[in-house]
Amino acid sequence: MKNKLLLGFVFVALGISTVVGQAPQLINYQAVVRNAAGQPVASGTPVSLLFTIHDVTPTGANVFSEIDNDTANQFGLVNVQIGSVNTLTIVNWGSGAKYLQVEVKLNNTGNYVDMGTSQLLSVPYALFAGNGQIGPQGATGAQGLQGVTGVQGIQGVAGATGVQGVTGASGSQGVQGATGAAGPTGNNGSTGATGPSGQDGTNGNNGN
Repeated sequence: MKNKLLLGFVFVALGISTVVGQAPQLINYQAVVRNAAGQPVASGTPVSLLFTIHDVTPTGANVFSEIDNDTANQFGLVNVQIGSVNTLTIVNWGSGAKYLQVEVKLNNTGNYVDMGTSQLLSVPYALFAGNGQIGPQGATGAQGLQGVTGVQGIQGVAGATGVQGVTGASGSQGVQGATGAAGPTGNNGSTGATGPSGQDGTNGNNGN
């Protein structure tokens, strides 16, 4: 009964968001979960999705695997991104065909039920662009306008004065210099003024 409940209730929509110059490593996956009567499961139902990518054939080597968990909305819709748990960069998209296997488990109970395997077609291979050769560099664009000068920052706090260094030892006394040569003899000075006449001496005694 459990297999009958799960078989045929998943509608898959695959796609990749792209941006100029870079291929994001994510694949969008949407599914409407329905019960055996064909009605969407109740809002808030936990849904666990096990994704496996096989190389070259539907049963080929497992080159990627991850589990994504979501909760069904009021329409029974779940929406996850493959590659949000494990990186898709490990997949060599240029090595051949790739096949996506989907397994489902509800309410976090029981085992995963295989919902089948289908080939990934052109849209997922946009991921291969990330491994392609880089194209020629485009022409340099015109220089943009100069931005407004920013406000001058606040002056920082002055740092603390460093510790004074140790006084160095006195140097040794230098060698005494040689005696200089004698200077030249000076010129004779001018003749001094005549001194005053001395007093007359006393008269001598008369002879015998």
